Amino acid sequence: MDLSAFSLAGRTALITGAGRGIGRALALGLAGAGAAVVVTDIEEGAAARVAEAAATLGVTARAQALDVTRPEAIERVVAWSEGEAGPLDVLVNNAGVRDETADALATTVEDWDRVFAVNVRGPFLLSQAVARRMAARGGGSIVNIASQLGLVGMAGRPAYTASKAALINLSRTLALEWAPRRIRVNAVAPGPILTAFTEWLHRDPETNARYQAATPLGAFQDPKEIVGAVVYLASAASAFVTGSVLVVDGGYTAR
Repeated sequence: MDLSAFSLAGRTALITGAGRGIGRALALGLAGAGAAVVVTDIEEGAAARVAEAAATLGVTARAQALDVTRPEAIERVVAWSEGEAGPLDVLVNNAGVRDETADALATTVEDWDRVFAVNVRGPFLLSQAVARRMAARGGGSIVNIASQLGLVGMAGRPAYTASKAALINLSRTLALEWAPRRIRVNAVAPGPILTAFTEWLHRDPETNARYQAATPLGAFQDPKEIVGAVVYLASAASAFVTGSVLVVDGGYTAR
């Protein structure tokens, strides 16, 4: 096999929620594979620090603040990115939030709408803005970071699990609609990864033990474990792959 198919040299990728955790690992991983990167995060300082690290890998790296719940900001940042870093070949929708409560009976309309605004509406609007440009150029790759909890349920996180399931099916629908435009859309479903987002779970002995028991390869792995899946889906190595869900969960959903 020609391993050069995995190279992202000459391509430009925009990653959301890339100031920390999985998003940071993905931005650096895509840069390491040769892509120019646009690092976006709701915190501009965090995005700038990751872009600085990516630039040391010898690629163009730009940073921009982005709140994915603001439609006008999405269009502005996409246009800015194409002017600063080049036409976008890859979009990675990684930004995400979880429920504020741990009980479906206590979930408020405001919390439900907040989770769906970030986890579903934001990726859709970003995909729409980027796909219009990709279609005019003959194609591209969109990768949505979902969760293993978009495939199975979990008590206490109704909005999060429902939003990640919605993101998975949105990926399939966009893949079908945009295939004639040579735009591939896929999802990655990470399992328990150790980030600021999940550190509280890791620190609680009972919860940690429960996740370890449910994950054959061990829970709370390093965010870098997700990089290979995203590089693959962003690259020519996956040219015949669209509408798929690549599960990277250490066996969590295999039971």
